[in-house]
Amino acid sequence: MFSYRLISTGDSMTIVVRMARPEDREKALWVESKSTPNLRYLPFVFDMFIDDRVGEFSVVELDGEIAACGKYTIVPDGTAWLETLRVIPEKQGFGLGKALYEHWFELARAQGVKAMRMYTGIDNVVSSGLAERYGLTLQGTFKGATLPVHAGSGERGGFVPVPDPKVAADLLMPLAGDWLGWLVMNRTFYRLSPALCADMAKRGMVYRDEKTGSVVALGARFMPEQAMHVGVWGGDPDTCLRFAHWKAAERGVPQLSCYHEATATKIGKELARNGLKFDASDYIVKGIYLN
Repeated sequence: MFSYRLISTGDSMTIVVRMARPEDREKALWVESKSTPNLRYLPFVFDMFIDDRVGEFSVVELDGEIAACGKYTIVPDGTAWLETLRVIPEKQGFGLGKALYEHWFELARAQGVKAMRMYTGIDNVVSSGLAERYGLTLQGTFKGATLPVHAGSGERGGFVPVPDPKVAADLLMPLAGDWLGWLVMNRTFYRLSPALCADMAKRGMVYRDEKTGSVVALGARFMPEQAMHVGVWGGDPDTCLRFAHWKAAERGVPQLSCYHEATATKIGKELARNGLKFDASDYIVKGIYLN
């Protein structure tokens, strides 16, 4: 969909940003293993990333050798999510991250994208500083919490799927106030929107319990075998979280996960009361609105 982009950085160095190809797999996985050894996505999502023809999985070549990569994703509301930006440590400072951002801004302009967002750890000054260089500003600070799942855990209750997109939007959109407008899965920080609700309904991620008046969105954007992600809930928190726990156990998933905006303290208290343990550090989302 998009052609090569060549960036000259002097007579002795050339940077090329291009769409990743299947044969780049080993090199891209190597880049991630070097840059974020404790956070590994690519072995599980590489095929999904390169099959995306609305967004783009990009690699960056420095003098002909792949030294960085990153993913530009269009989410259901039509905005862009910037993720999995990796640069090998010995090539940091050569402008590879900047080249990716400039390339992604070109893609956004070509597609008429109205907003772009990314996330990083609250202490990652390099990632945060790079985003700020391109005009992305703080949009939220988040806490993540997890709970181990064991066979027979949780309780199904009266939850049934909500496959109708409009009904799903009618149930989920009123929750925007409690969740400050965010829904998180696989560290993908979505703005809650009717388009997102409809997409989740089509993917079988929305459930309701009419008896308790509860609704919950849960599942996984990718790597469903690793965690069951609770995006938002409404109604009775205990009922929703017991169901999420049951659903994870039914699928043999070892962990339940939930993220919330840090100032949504009521959500945090319910998670803690139901046994979820919070991550040691918070996360931040930065974004920019485009003309």
